[in-house]
Amino acid sequence: MLKNHLKIALRFFLRNKLFTGINVLGLSIGITAFILLIQYIAFEKSYDNFIPDVDNLYRVTLTTNLGDNGFVTSATNHPMTGPAMLSDFPEVESYTRIADKPMAFSGTMNISYTNTLGDEIKSDANDDHIYFADNAIIDLFDLQFVQGDAATALKEPTSVILSVKIAHRFFGNEDPIEKLIEVNDNFKLKVTGVFKERPDNTHLPMGMIVSYNIFGPNGDHANSWVWPEFYNYIKLKPGTSQNTVEAKFPAFVKKYLGDIMIEHGFEARMALQPVKDIHLKSHLLKEISPNNSEGTLYFLLVVAGFIIAIAMINFINLSTAKSMERAKEVGIKKVVGAPRSVLVHQFLFESLLINFFAVIIAFVLINLLIPSFNSLVGIEVLNFGMWGKWQVWLALLGIFLIGGVLAGLYPAFVLSGFVPIEVLRGKFHKTTKGNTLQKTLVVSQFAISIALIAGTYIVYNQFSYMQNQDLGFIAEQNLVFAAPTYADTTTQRKVESFKRELIQNPRINSVALSDEIPGKPIVQGNTIRQVHKPRELGVSANFAIIDQDFIKTYDIDLLAGRDFVKEDASSLYTREGPVPSGHRVLINRSAAKILGFSDPGAAINKKMIFKFGPIDRTTEIIGVVEDHHQQSLQKGYDPIVFMHIEGYTASFMTVNIVAGNISETTAQIEAKFKEFFPNDLYNSFFMDDYFNRQYQAESKFGIICLVFSLLAIFIAALGLFGLGSHMAMQKTQEISVRKVMGATVAQALAIIPIKLLSLVLLSGAIALPIIYFVTKKWLEKYAFKIDLSIWMFAIPLLVVLVVAALSILSQSFKTAMVNPAESLRNE
Repeated sequence: MLKNHLKIALRFFLRNKLFTGINVLGLSIGITAFILLIQYIAFEKSYDNFIPDVDNLYRVTLTTNLGDNGFVTSATNHPMTGPAMLSDFPEVESYTRIADKPMAFSGTMNISYTNTLGDEIKSDANDDHIYFADNAIIDLFDLQFVQGDAATALKEPTSVILSVKIAHRFFGNEDPIEKLIEVNDNFKLKVTGVFKERPDNTHLPMGMIVSYNIFGPNGDHANSWVWPEFYNYIKLKPGTSQNTVEAKFPAFVKKYLGDIMIEHGFEARMALQPVKDIHLKSHLLKEISPNNSEGTLYFLLVVAGFIIAIAMINFINLSTAKSMERAKEVGIKKVVGAPRSVLVHQFLFESLLINFFAVIIAFVLINLLIPSFNSLVGIEVLNFGMWGKWQVWLALLGIFLIGGVLAGLYPAFVLSGFVPIEVLRGKFHKTTKGNTLQKTLVVSQFAISIALIAGTYIVYNQFSYMQNQDLGFIAEQNLVFAAPTYADTTTQRKVESFKRELIQNPRINSVALSDEIPGKPIVQGNTIRQVHKPRELGVSANFAIIDQDFIKTYDIDLLAGRDFVKEDASSLYTREGPVPSGHRVLINRSAAKILGFSDPGAAINKKMIFKFGPIDRTTEIIGVVEDHHQQSLQKGYDPIVFMHIEGYTASFMTVNIVAGNISETTAQIEAKFKEFFPNDLYNSFFMDDYFNRQYQAESKFGIICLVFSLLAIFIAALGLFGLGSHMAMQKTQEISVRKVMGATVAQALAIIPIKLLSLVLLSGAIALPIIYFVTKKWLEKYAFKIDLSIWMFAIPLLVVLVVAALSILSQSFKTAMVNPAESLRNE
């Protein structure tokens, strides 16, 4: 029986090559897209799940209302939080504190090692994921040691552990244990351990970890309750409820922060954040690494569902339409004695066989597309090991069975139930119910397509808007590189000489030094207030250290007052201690606003109190500059205080270059840098490229949406082409009769398109209002966003209409041009 079904099915497929080809192609593309997206979603949801006991691992967050922005939650906390929780909470098993490089180490950080052959290997450590942490980080995050003693690796103050990749970069085939690496030619760290590379699916990638004890036992890094810039992770004992610990936080916060809150007039709260939730559910201040969005994954999940739904609808629609032509075949088989069960099995078998072919082709396509898909998303999401996961095979099996059964149900149970004599007399007609089903499926299919295209078009417009918006500073011609490392007291003089040499180049406009640049969060922050206001009315602001050329180099508009001059530089600390007064600062428009000044000019020459370190300092505001976008346009303007500090604290140098012959000018800058600072590494980038790196996640999301939306519309158009072909066959006689009765070719040509395109218009009427509300909600998370216009919805509808029209036009034209005598001669 199975052999007979197979023979009949293959004959049917060969006789109907277009029908078979469209079904197999549409299904295989749909299955491929679905599996790729589902695997990407599964990867994003798996972040940090490889850590043993991850369910007991938490980050301690801090929420405060310091300033005028209401309560704001930060991923960082005070350095004493972890030790105090271990002491006060019996539920806490262990803790670790983590400081990232910008917080723990100001300025440029160059690492070097001289091997046994006398060769010096250097690295600037910018992308090495360097952290300073307690030894407990090894156990809490399950660092797999290949060399060294994990129990004591970070006990000594100058100890450091490296990933396998970084260890190999410095030491090659040498044994790295007990070797010394040098930081900025100033101090040395001893390698005490090497750990395996961490999986990509972690919110905390690690390459190099320095002992937290390097800060000493008595400093602010160890004991402070007024420095909330450190990441605190704790591990709870098995069986402990998160709610149990969080219920103790109010008393805990009052015990350690009560006096500070009263003094500064703010409220603080703490909470536990499951580590496994950070990557998708956390978008706090000072995140340790960029996170994805759970909403993004849900959107991609909907896209994946839509694509496979469109492919299935195509298959069901075409199978249903094609089954009408087989009514006489069913009647003859029943006349000669075929039982209904045999007919049901035959139609289901044919449907499953088409799905089987589609799954096989999808399997091949997925394997071919693995490298391209990984390149598209920017991370190794897929590999051939995915076929060892039962979930992937279950998804393929589910698609195979669901698609095969759904598409085979109509012909299997409806056609097999026909009365043979009625069918053979030609009295069989498609029912109203069948027409309604077909129209509903077509409308659903194109509603999905229009929603995807419109959504993608709006996403593209928002991302394009962000990347082309005026940033408030010049980015295109600014070359940035790491400032020379501090070697000794002569460093600052050498840097000034280097700047003078560069300025003599006619192709260089200006050169600036700073500890911050646009395109990254500013590390330093604290409170500011006018001198006549009490401490509890202080507002939060960021602090950036710049020189007298920074504002000019970045072409930030000066709204009132004047720019820095060299003589404005002041010291925050001397040998006698902190310097409380005598400072001059610039502030931006947002800082002036939160300070309470009515306009930028009102702030000039006014005194301001700012907290930098443990004490209040008084400063004079000498200028107000326009706001600029320090970070992506998803965030609002930051209130910033610009300080000009004596001494050498620079992390970056920015050179503004004259347009034209860029490569020649950059080569001259590099040569001059190496002449002045032969022991430093030179790695440069242009500010516009650096700033746009913030949009990598959005760009990746937009490209994924675009690619899969185009696939969806292609599959839908493929189905419409098949359906149009089928309708053309069915309408041939009707069109011929109309032509005999005097209808023109144009009138005959319009019969099929009008019926199908009216369904597309109905799809638009359903999809576009829904996508309007969805995208409007999505745009709310952006501080700077586009305005939704009618064209953002009309253009996608027009695109789908054009694609749909082109899909059916060729078949309509072919049918309209048929000679009536040919089609009616047998009637």
